Formats: sequence, structure tokens, C-alpha cells
Amino acid sequence: MFHLLPLLKGWEYKIHIATRSAVVRGADPVEVLAINEVGWLLQIALLSDDAYGRLIIDFQGADLQTRSVNYDAESARTVSAFAQDPSGWIQKYFRPNPNSTAGIYVAAAFSGGCQGSPWPYVPTVKMKLYLPSESTQSSAYIYAGAVTIAITDKKAFIESLRRVLGANASLKIDPALLTIGPAQFAEAKE
Repeated sequence: MFHLLPLLKGWEYKIHIATRSAVVRGADPVEVLAINEVGWLLQIALLSDDAYGRLIIDFQGADLQTRSVNYDAESARTVSAFAQDPSGWIQKYFRPNPNSTAGIYVAAAFSGGCQGSPWPYVPTVKMKLYLPSESTQSSAYIYAGAVTIAITDKKAFIESLRRVLGANASLKIDPALLTIGPAQFAEAKE
């Protein structure tokens, strides 16, 4: 379905960065970024100097039910996620002292979009960073970056999609298609 994107209008690649240099162990998760757009998630990368440096993402589907996903290198190691997998894997797990959680940890928290199955998302997506009390450090550096295909102009996107799929397609757009969440569609005329 993404093969048509070069022919369409109203979309753009975006990179969203959530980073903090001193996330405090045991403190409440730090909300770093709220994303208010519609699109598809291609990939998420996570980098931390602590095995437990965690990314928490709160996201919604079309009916606006909130879900949460947590990801950290230690959890991925626990389930042996060392091989490339669209749902995430560890690229670097360097823990020189087994009695300390300090080290270098690089993980692909999600790469489904790069492998042909991106996740759709709607507002509001919240990215939080967290260092649980299991860490041996008082604080940690945590970086998370998400690459997306964002719909920047819904009207232009829908109109261009209709034109590509059918030259004589109606360009009238039901306002329900431009709203976020559940909506009542206009009655279709026969």
C-alpha cells in the first residue's frame, strides 16, 4: 500500500526524538514528547547507558482506546531478542560488570515499518522515559527516536489518493474522515 506514497500529497517522513541525560532511578516516568498527528510508525530506536533504561509509549487506535508498550534492553535480553525481528531486538548489549547495570545498550525497539508492516497511529502518542528501581545507577541517559510517515494534510492526502485510484473519483470529503476518533458519517446519496 505504500508504493503509492510518491504519487500522493499531504504526507512527510518525520523523526521524533525523546531524550534525557539524567532520568532518575525510581522516579515517575518522564513524559518527554506528545505527538499529535496521524500516520504510520516505521521504526523506533532506543539507546541507554543503563540496561533498564526504558521507553514507555502510550498510543491510541481509531476508537481512541489507550494502550501502553514498555521496552528496555534488559527485557529484550531476558527473552533472547538478539536476532533481527520486526518487533524489536538488541543491537548492542555491553554490560562489563554483571553486578552493575551500567554499560552501552542499543536496541531496535520496533522496525516493522522497515520490513513492510508499519503500525498506524492517531493522536495522542506519548513517549515517556523511565529508570526502574532495579537499576544500580542513580540516573541514566536514555534516547529514543521514532521514524514515521505522517499525514500532514488529510484533505490533500485523501484527494490525491482518490485521484490516483480513479481519475473521475469524487473529491468531496465527508467531514467524518477528517476527525480523530469515532465519527458519524453523512448519509450517502444514491
